[in-house]
Amino acid sequence: MSIRVVKQYSVFLANQPGALKDFADLFVQENATLLAVSSDVRFDAAVVRVAIDYKQEVGHALTKAGFTNVKTDAICIDTPDRIGIARDIGAVMSQHNLNITSIYGAAAVGNQARFVLVVSDIQKAVKALEESGLF
Repeated sequence: MSIRVVKQYSVFLANQPGALKDFADLFVQENATLLAVSSDVRFDAAVVRVAIDYKQEVGHALTKAGFTNVKTDAICIDTPDRIGIARDIGAVMSQHNLNITSIYGAAAVGNQARFVLVVSDIQKAVKALEESGLF
């Protein structure tokens, strides 16, 4: 089980064949490991959210490659998989008056679950999650 702060890049991509492949190539070139990825496609454009380790940096490479991007701190929760994890995350944030602006899951190894969330106050949220004893 771990709760850690990671970097999330929100990137605008054209909704066309090959766009995601070209985008993913950049992470390979920068030797950055993707912890999670999410996309939201609307008509001719998509917003792709990518979480990477906090120590890694790809913003300069994204900008140089012409990708419009926004970097945000996010929380990555790796925990044993069980029913109700998303509900418990929401409950902890609600109890501490923290707003979740983005949440998505990712595949993990074995019987593990991974969630990435962006909240209104990262430090307060990390503390609340750790003290909850649920993760």
